[in-house]
Amino acid sequence: MTTIIQDRFDSGAQVSLEMDKSEGELFVFHCPAGQGCKVSKWPLDSYHMPIAMAHYEQCLELERAAFEASSTSA
Repeated sequence: MTTIIQDRFDSGAQVSLEMDKSEGELFVFHCPAGQGCKVSKWPLDSYHMPIAMAHYEQCLELERAAFEASSTSA
């Protein structure tokens, strides 16, 4: 498994886009702080790469929004 891109948040949350070249698969791991990981999977090809990237960005936005909400309520 190869990590393509990964973001970690101060809250402990983590989002990563990874590929398994031998199996021909793309994965997005969205791990909110203290909640375990949600894994999404696509075939590793030029059609699905933008879909996986868009999902990665959506997960980042969820974590950014959660971080902003927790910092304004504190």
